Amino acid sequence: NCVLKCVCNGAVCLSFFQIVFYEGQDFQGKSYDCKGDSADLYSYIRRCNSVKVQAGWWVLYERNNFSGYQYIIGPGEYTGYGQWMGFNDCVRSCKIIKNCKGPFKLKLYGRPNFNGPTLEVTDNMNSLREKWPCQVMSCKVLQGSWVFYEHPNFSGRQYLLEKGEYGSPAEWGALTATVCSISRVMEL
Repeated sequence: NCVLKCVCNGAVCLSFFQIVFYEGQDFQGKSYDCKGDSADLYSYIRRCNSVKVQAGWWVLYERNNFSGYQYIIGPGEYTGYGQWMGFNDCVRSCKIIKNCKGPFKLKLYGRPNFNGPTLEVTDNMNSLREKWPCQVMSCKVLQGSWVFYEHPNFSGRQYLLEKGEYGSPAEWGALTATVCSISRVMEL
């Protein structure tokens, strides 16, 4: 196991991260045991049809170098790519999500570059439109890590947002400003 050292409220914390990728469904075929960020999984596995997350939260990317569709997954067993809302068996890179502890705070803006109407979010929202009729044109992640979903009820394309400022949807990897649900990435 790989150990990541980080500072939490002045103390050193140890976290373990491990994910196993399988070429076949139901954990069959060639596998690759990954313990950290990887910009190129293709040299280890040609396709990915199932995954076991032993520890930690991960973002899987459809393309090399952390690009393309994103899939956020936590501890558990995923027997087929549909279980992590994958569109196909392409997983070419992955990263550890390191900020999964609260508190959580996110500020949404109705216009690019942090202008227009605002909404502060501290909890999951399965239907953003019920609370806020605006498009999400920019945002600031003040605390924690978050996932934007293209559809209500935490479905559709996913976008990981870690602490920082995002002046437009393109800065979090989206082609449009369609955000219909939002969740926190939390340790179990």
